[in-house]
Amino acid sequence: MRSGIWTWPIAILSVGLLGALYGWKGGQSLLFLLLLFVIVIIQGAALQMFGPKQVRVERSWFPLNPKAGEEVTMTLTITLSGGFLPLWMQAEDEWSVSPYAESGSEKESKRGRLAFGGWKRKYTGSYLMREMNRGVYTGESVRITWGDSFGWFKRSLRAEANDVLVIHPALLPIALPELEAADPDGEGHRMGRSAEMEGTPDTGRLRIYEPGDPLRRIHWKSSAKKGTLLTRIPDPAESHSRCLFLDTTESSYSGSLGGNPADKRTGRSMAPTKGRTPDRFELAVSAAAAWFCNVHGRTGEACFRHGGMSVTGFRSVPIFSGKSGLKEGLDLLAGAALAPGLSSAELLRSAQASLHRQSLTFITGHLTPELGETALHLLKRGAALEIWYACGTQGNTESVRLAEALREKGLTLIDLTHYFDGVSVQPKGGARHVIA
Repeated sequence: MRSGIWTWPIAILSVGLLGALYGWKGGQSLLFLLLLFVIVIIQGAALQMFGPKQVRVERSWFPLNPKAGEEVTMTLTITLSGGFLPLWMQAEDEWSVSPYAESGSEKESKRGRLAFGGWKRKYTGSYLMREMNRGVYTGESVRITWGDSFGWFKRSLRAEANDVLVIHPALLPIALPELEAADPDGEGHRMGRSAEMEGTPDTGRLRIYEPGDPLRRIHWKSSAKKGTLLTRIPDPAESHSRCLFLDTTESSYSGSLGGNPADKRTGRSMAPTKGRTPDRFELAVSAAAAWFCNVHGRTGEACFRHGGMSVTGFRSVPIFSGKSGLKEGLDLLAGAALAPGLSSAELLRSAQASLHRQSLTFITGHLTPELGETALHLLKRGAALEIWYACGTQGNTESVRLAEALREKGLTLIDLTHYFDGVSVQPKGGARHVIA
């Protein structure tokens, strides 16, 4: 709570000087100024002592699941209770995103300020958050300030907040054959996945059906007994889905060819938009988001993990199904960050070892001889594998020759630097949160 503590000494000193000057010189003009200052002080004191006692703030934003580079419309609905109605009010809102890499680096923040004029208990206003980077943003407390008609005497209250705004990666405009992109804002979307239910050795693990779940996963016998549709949760060994692995090791993207190096402090940069060369790791994340949405849109489920997930997770690849699974996967990509870790070749070996009969799309930065050798070894063992690389081969003769040799031996390679000319986004959805 703030009340402009330095305003009072200045006001009292001013009244004292005017009183002394009036006592010495007299005159109606000095008397008028003295009375005016006294009235201003009295009304300022009344506003500070008897102003609003509590404030309630509701945050809402549009779209519900924004992508990097989109404008986010943030709406504040402020309700005051107790005390006198203020002549005017100002709201200062702030969002911060924690750094992903080094714990000592500073936080990024987005701010918005709204001004309202008076004599009301409830105020509503909106501001725009432009050029949002991919990330997970935390809403800080909203500072509400009001004061007298001259703006000399002010008082503030803070409404604590714990809202979380997730900015999903922009989708790279890469075309995958016979795949239809899915949308986490589509009809039937829920914020959480249905709780897992106990099953039997015959039925396996079950959960309540969600829109977007493959029909072949519905266990009809158990559904008839329970009176609601139940979806069987597949074991990794039974899944024939395509799987995605995103390399998040710093060394895989360092010294990017033909582009800007990755931001080691945050692990991310601008979204890949038309006319700008993106950070190569951000390009890889956008490609992963496009792959995930397209594969999920066709099959209703997708296997995905990235290098920043727990090491124990190498033993199995999570399967994301339904609308909630789509959002959960994009949320993971929103928080993906560069970090020290295994080389791309070691990650590929670990990822392939955790798969059974799934095909694997491996997204990395540089195409290295070690990675190529590992990929060819896996191909000879019958693995279904393709590699997407974000650092390109331009200006590096050895990389060009390596890519040509790997393609000749049957390995599918995709150079992602050919696809960052533009990103198409459509704002949809909305969200509402209450803080007080």
